[in-house]
Order: sequence, then C-alpha cells, then structure tokens
Amino acid sequence: MLGRPKLVLASGSPRRLALLNQAGIEPDALRPADVDETPRRGELPRACANRLARAKAEAALKSVQLDDDIRGSFILAADTVVAVGRRILPKAELVDEAAQCLRLPR
Repeated sequence: MLGRPKLVLASGSPRRLALLNQAGIEPDALRPADVDETPRRGELPRACANRLARAKAEAALKSVQLDDDIRGSFILAADTVVAVGRRILPKAELVDEAAQCLRLPR
C-alpha cells in the first residue's frame, strides 16, 4: 500500500513553515536553497518572484534527488517580493527599514 505523498519545503523561512502548519500540513523535509535574491536590472516584481521561486525549487530538487528518504517528493517553493508599483524594494533587515519602506509614496 502506498503512503501519502511526501512534501519538501524549499525554504528556511519560519513564517512559511508556520503557514503550512496552520493549514495542518507538516513537510517531511526542509531544503532551504542558497539563491542569490538580487533583482535583475529592469526586472518586474512578479517576474522576479517567479524566477526566485523556480531557482529555489530547482536547488531543492537537486538535494532531494540525493536523498533516498525523500526522492520523488513534491517540492513547495515560493518567494515574496515587496514592491511599490514596478519598483522592487530591498529586504528590510530592521524594523526601521521596514517602516521606511511603508512610508514610500505609492
């Protein structure tokens, strides 16, 4: 008999894991990816988020293929990009930086 499909979360974000847990989903493994998250020149926010999520999924896939326990698992990868219009904002490391971004004109 086959068991339930396994799920790998391609993220090290405590918030992403908490969101899944709130939905009653517990990943079988976490495979955070080391991906350069620098937006490309002229890249639009949605395109940037899609590119980064795909890169994280591909990095996780390489890791998953090497692990017999989770080979063939579903991989969940995502990325969040904060933007004002077409302008991608840098990741805020401090509360002051986040507050400053929130005050930007729309």
